[in-house]
Amino acid sequence: HGFVSGAEASAGFGWEEFGLGKKKELNAVELSYYIQDDWKIDDNWNANIGTRMFYFNKGGYFNIEPRLSASYKIDENNSFKAAFSLANQYLHLIVRNDISLPTDLWFPSTETIKPAKSYQAMIGYESYLFDREYYFTCEAYYKDMRNLYEYKDSASFSFGIPLENQFTRGRGEAYGIELFLNKQIGDFTGWIGYTLSWTKRYFDELNNGKPFYPRYDRRHDVSFVLTYKLSENSEIGATWVYGTGQAYTMPTGSLEFNDDPYNNGSDYYSWYDEKYQYTERNGFRLPAFHKLDVSYMYKFQFFGLFPAKFHINIYNLYNQKNPFAWYIDYDYNYSNGEQVTKKVKQLTLFPIIPTIGLSFNF
Repeated sequence: HGFVSGAEASAGFGWEEFGLGKKKELNAVELSYYIQDDWKIDDNWNANIGTRMFYFNKGGYFNIEPRLSASYKIDENNSFKAAFSLANQYLHLIVRNDISLPTDLWFPSTETIKPAKSYQAMIGYESYLFDREYYFTCEAYYKDMRNLYEYKDSASFSFGIPLENQFTRGRGEAYGIELFLNKQIGDFTGWIGYTLSWTKRYFDELNNGKPFYPRYDRRHDVSFVLTYKLSENSEIGATWVYGTGQAYTMPTGSLEFNDDPYNNGSDYYSWYDEKYQYTERNGFRLPAFHKLDVSYMYKFQFFGLFPAKFHINIYNLYNQKNPFAWYIDYDYNYSNGEQVTKKVKQLTLFPIIPTIGLSFNF
């Protein structure tokens, strides 16, 4: 047996809201204590049993979080594993869906905002292949989540309105399969990872009570990381990532109508209002995200005294214009300043970015 325990404490967490010239702070203190035991049952069975006790003073929350994992060794190269855990999170990620740009807010648990709770189970298989040159794992997981929060459809973002009143509570689930292959030996090393996953949300007050995908649901996630050792002192590397586009709420059409009660039929003074019709909550997908990064690294002695590294990195080598956000805007005729037509436009953050660096130790 290997027994471990420990304690943690932190204080001074604060959240601020600025509105109507006032500042509001929410401060909290959190304390945690954990115990853990590594248990070798016999030559084939191993287990890890533990629990974490957590206190969060904002709301007086005290929770116990048990966790258990076990593995069974079939032979020297193959084994099965399984795990179960209960966890609580006292900071909530609140996402706005009514504007184009992501404006995520981290909000702490309070007397009225309950901590998020999750129950997660995993089962998997791992294997060493070809004289342990390769390592392979396959895992399936399921997570049930409670006390999740999102903005109400009727939320108002005027200054001074308590944010707690703008939230609605629901639940969620996540499940999927993860595959991982790692080449560990030789001049050529690297790994390939693939995840197929689903994440859903269930809120009585949102999307007409129908389940929906949160913004960060990602159906497919692929990563390639490759490194080749050119010599004892130099190597090159490449990383390619691909991910299904974010779930997004987009307009599907619009209506224009006269919204001037004082118009009295005069076209000269007519004011027009425009209302958009939208997809279901996050019922649209942005284009997939993908990019390639490459690097070169050379190790040497700086002035013959200190170990140093020179490196060249190129981020987004083929200059993929990945979408950060989509929005509806007008094209203009700049010769007369008139609006021409509506168009879906894209905001992209990072183009190709080369960097050069030098580091040394002394």
